[in-house]
Formats: sequence, C-alpha cells, structure tokens
Amino acid sequence: MTGAGGPDTRWTLAIDHGTTTTLGAWADIEPRDGWVRVGAVIVDGAPSMPSAVLSRPDGAVLAGRPALEAGALDPSTALLRTRPHLAASTGGPPELLTHWPRPTTAVDVATALIATVIRAEAGRRGTLPSAVVLLHPAWWSTPAREALRAAGLAALSAIPRTSPDQLELLDAPRAAAHRLGGQGRLLVVDIGGAATELAVVDRAGDGTGTVAAVRSVNVGAEVLDDALAQLVLDRAPPPLAARVRFGGDLEAHRAWFRLRTAVREAKESLAASGSVAIALPVLPPENPVPGIVGLSHTDLGGMLAPGLEEIAQGITALVGTLTGPRPAMLVRGGLAEMPRVREWLAERTGFGLAHGGDPGAVSTSGPASGAAAWAAERLGLGRR
Repeated sequence: MTGAGGPDTRWTLAIDHGTTTTLGAWADIEPRDGWVRVGAVIVDGAPSMPSAVLSRPDGAVLAGRPALEAGALDPSTALLRTRPHLAASTGGPPELLTHWPRPTTAVDVATALIATVIRAEAGRRGTLPSAVVLLHPAWWSTPAREALRAAGLAALSAIPRTSPDQLELLDAPRAAAHRLGGQGRLLVVDIGGAATELAVVDRAGDGTGTVAAVRSVNVGAEVLDDALAQLVLDRAPPPLAARVRFGGDLEAHRAWFRLRTAVREAKESLAASGSVAIALPVLPPENPVPGIVGLSHTDLGGMLAPGLEEIAQGITALVGTLTGPRPAMLVRGGLAEMPRVREWLAERTGFGLAHGGDPGAVSTSGPASGAAAWAAERLGLGRR
C-alpha cells in the first residue's frame, strides 16, 4: 500500500524466546500489491538460534550459537534453557542463575536473546521496527509475563530511538491460531522444549481470538534429549560412560556438553532418516580415539511413546471440560516434526488435524510469524 509519501516502510517484529531455541519473524508490506508478508529473521546465517547466553571475563556477552560454541570449552559459563526460570517468576527479585563472571538472571539472559534478534533484523533493514511482540505460553502468571516484559524493555532501551510503547506481549496459542487463520475453535498442541502447552482458542471473524482453556503437560524435547544422551552412554564403553556421568571434572563436563549437543542435532536428523550415528566425545584415557554409537527410529519411538500418551490424555482431559463442537487440532513444536507424531495424536484422540497442508502453520516460526502479522494488522499495515 503506497501513499503520497511513497511506499510504507514500517515493519513489525515478533520474538519467540523458547526453552531450546529463540527465533524471530517479521511482517511488512509487499510493495507490488500492498498485502502484508511475513518472513523469518536470520541470525548468524540461520532462522533460529540456541537459547544460550555466555558472559566472558572481559564483559562481552555472547548470545545464540556463539555462546553455545564457546560454552563447549567451559560449560559452567554457558546459561542454557533459562525460560523456565522466567516462567517460575513470583514477582520478587530476579533469581540469580550464576555468580560467574558476574551475577546473571533469567531476565538478563532473555534480554540478550531478544536484543540479538532485534539488532539482526534492524541491521539488515537499516530501520527500526514499529512494533515488537514477545510470545509467551498462555498459562504464564502475571509476574512471569512481567519478567518477559522487563527483558523486552531492557533490550529496547539499549537501542537509540526506540520507545517502550513499541513493545507488546501475546500468548503463543493465539499467535499460532492467527497464522493458521480461519474461524471457530482450534486446539493448539505445542510440544516445546520444557513442556507441552495445550490450549483451546476461540477464533473470531475479525482475526482476534481468546483462550477458552489451557493446560500444561510435563513432556518436552529437553527430557527426550536427556534420555537419548543417557542411552548413548549406556552403549558407550563403560569407563567413558562412568567418567562422563560421575567424573565432575572440567573435561567430563565438556564431554557431556558436547554429547548433549550432538544428540539434539541427531534427533532432528532422525526425522528424515531411519538411523543416525553419534560420535562419542574424546576423553582420554578412557576414550582416547573417537567412537560411534547409533540411534534408530526404534530407539526414538520407544522413548516418545510414553510422552505422547501423556499428551493425549491431557488433550482428552482439557477438551472434556468444554461444551460445543469438537475443535480441529494444530500440532506443532520440535517433536511434532518426528515421523507420524501428528498422525498418532490425531488417531489416538479422534481430533482432525487443522493445518490443511499449510507448512507455515506448523513450522517452528508459525507463532512468531502469526504474531508479527497480528501486530502489522493492529498498526494498519497493508490492504484493508
């Protein structure tokens, strides 16, 4: 949409600070037809970054993949999976996560990740966003949401010519529903890193929505990664496994850090292949040369099955409290990319899948792109 002053250059940004990964999505106007378009923010060459932050002794703060890579040398300095600390916020003083090299809190970590995403897209465009939306689970308490807001405000305050009025918060189920579109009730199943959020969203015809019911199930990708890493150690030479599990020294911590990272990446590869080889960490004298341990779909399925059953039971319990027609179901999150996870949940619960072949609706950036489009519409960007 253009006017007398030329093309509308405003754009919006949404950031999803997850337990395992953080990603951003933008929305702006397609100059050829005036419609709102969305896309992923690229940070360090990738559409997502690890939710990792590391403070170096010289005071420099690393966020994302550089922090994860630096943490492999000294795992005690890397802060990982800190979003659950935000979720547990009670409104009191921020909980200290570490004292080295300086006090760090979950709010500090979220600030570094949010600022990294903002700077990446603003640097690419050469302009600042008109609005920044931060996503959060629908079940988060008011103090938890305010902790996230504090992180967003801190990130904006470090960037000249930004305003606190640019910041908004939106729950992830409504953002995911907005990306999918349509009307009526939608059951959003989001299998995250720390837990699975189940939410029923009532979608209105004007693009807004309300959360009618929400429930959290303690099944997430991080628990699976831990279990798979332990399975790899079960198959590793016993001296190496014992050293990694019980050594307690720096080299043992480094070995566990590298193994855990390798398992997470291997799990993603299993979605497209029947088996994957994981290189064991080199840890003299127990393991002076690299070794290999294989994981298969059978291994993954055996560990996924109990968690999926727990999610199915949670779905039945949540929707059983509601009246009216059965909602369609949108299943997303990292574990949803595993073979037949969506189909199994649909068959087990009797709910039809809602994404209708739209890969964007179930992609990792689905809620973030929905939130960016939501903010763009609120600003009046694009055709009306």
